Amino acid sequence: MYRIIEAPNSGKYPYSHSLFVGKSCIIDTGAGERLASLKPDYVLNTHWHEDHIAMNGIGKKVLAHHLDAEAIESYEEFRRRYGMGDLVKLFINFEFGRVDDVFEDGDEFEFDGVSVEVLHTPGHSAGHCCFIINNEAIFLGDVDLTSFGPWYGCMDCDLRDFVSSVKRLIKEVESREINLAIPSHGNLVYGKENIIRALHVYLESFCERDRKIKELAGSGIDPVGKGVIYRKIPEPKEIYLHFEKIMVEKHLTTSLDEFCQV
Repeated sequence: MYRIIEAPNSGKYPYSHSLFVGKSCIIDTGAGERLASLKPDYVLNTHWHEDHIAMNGIGKKVLAHHLDAEAIESYEEFRRRYGMGDLVKLFINFEFGRVDDVFEDGDEFEFDGVSVEVLHTPGHSAGHCCFIINNEAIFLGDVDLTSFGPWYGCMDCDLRDFVSSVKRLIKEVESREINLAIPSHGNLVYGKENIIRALHVYLESFCERDRKIKELAGSGIDPVGKGVIYRKIPEPKEIYLHFEKIMVEKHLTTSLDEFCQV
């Protein structure tokens, strides 16, 4: 009915896991050469980031949320959302292609008897979506549940939206018979209670970061590069410092008090 196509290196960037649904649809195309022999009729993208759209060309039609469609099609919009000028070319190892149609929150598809329901879960990107498969599994995209925690380093990321989306996902899993979570990176999570627990841990990381960043800033210390988000700034440092500055700024300009009770 559906099968997970695990990306190399446990889906670590620049790869991401894909999900083949029925015989005609694939969700995300970041699993590298493991997708090369596939010719799906449809590609559903969780969002616009390069590690999720790299092989969109294998599909006859590409679908995405309307808020992310332009960044999948246009270099200029892709560059604008990263906010770093032409340095963004370091991330482009694909050809921009057309989005043939868009979907919205609550839309439902059926591919060869397998149902796919769209959940618009903004925050990681404006149009980020998760997909519920046959009401028994959920493809989480970049709500990836890894130990790094949530990432919101682009211009269209929104901290409060991201927190609200994770809270919604917890409610969705609680109210359904979902026993498998498929994140785009890292390991699968089996069992309803384990999924809920992992989402709560993920949610808590927003508040832990928020507290540390605001404590440092309140003491007159620049939180960037202090290990709150990236434990150690990777290479190329110019790029990752850019991401961290954006994420820190989002905390300093956003109140999470209603979500993060002391």
